[in-house]
Amino acid sequence: MTANVEIRRAINAGVDRQKFIDNVLNGYGTVAYSVGTGMPWYSDAMEVAYDPVAAEKYLTDAGWVKGDDGIYAKDGLRASFDVIYSTTDSVRQGIALEFANQMKEIGIEVNTKGMTMSEAMPLGYSTPVVWGFGSNAPMEIESLYASDGSFNVADYSNPTVDQYIADALVQPTVEESFAYWKDAQWDGTTGFAPQGDAPWVWIANVDHLFFQRDGLKVADQKPQPHGHGWSVLNNVDQWSW
Repeated sequence: MTANVEIRRAINAGVDRQKFIDNVLNGYGTVAYSVGTGMPWYSDAMEVAYDPVAAEKYLTDAGWVKGDDGIYAKDGLRASFDVIYSTTDSVRQGIALEFANQMKEIGIEVNTKGMTMSEAMPLGYSTPVVWGFGSNAPMEIESLYASDGSFNVADYSNPTVDQYIADALVQPTVEESFAYWKDAQWDGTTGFAPQGDAPWVWIANVDHLFFQRDGLKVADQKPQPHGHGWSVLNNVDQWSW
């Protein structure tokens, strides 16, 4: 069902990202429109305003009709799909449930399914999953959006985007690649931005919280991508007691 671009655009317009931060993250987060929101290679074209009226217009313009149960359908296909979340992560569970609530408001039915990530991984190419990403390098765009990307679970393919990514990768410096990464997002005509192919919906950047013992002086921290691994300890040699 999410193979229909109007569904993906409607989802992006129908997501109230601030509500996820308020209701799920207790305020410890910021809205996200991209895997690289706020980074030098980020394009403002990725930003999409919360607009449930526009979300439903994407559907009606494409011939979807709302049923008596409030859910849209077209040619016998209901606007309904599953979303998988990790049962070991209460934040992802909360995000999945909030997402389902918000989608119902625009006429899309989301059924949440909890399982381990090892169970979810093989299903990720056919069923939406509450993933988590983040990187201090633009290479994550290549991983997620290139036709042959290592984590292209959306099975996304756009030859123009592929070319921009290829051009970015051959630049002599990372700074010179930024314009190509931005064009891959949206060049005014095509791209993976919400007004374009919209293969992903981005929701929030989660703030990472740590307990610090009295007397421990932690050195200044750089942005910590995603929170996996030992990024908080990357400069532990500069800490003092």
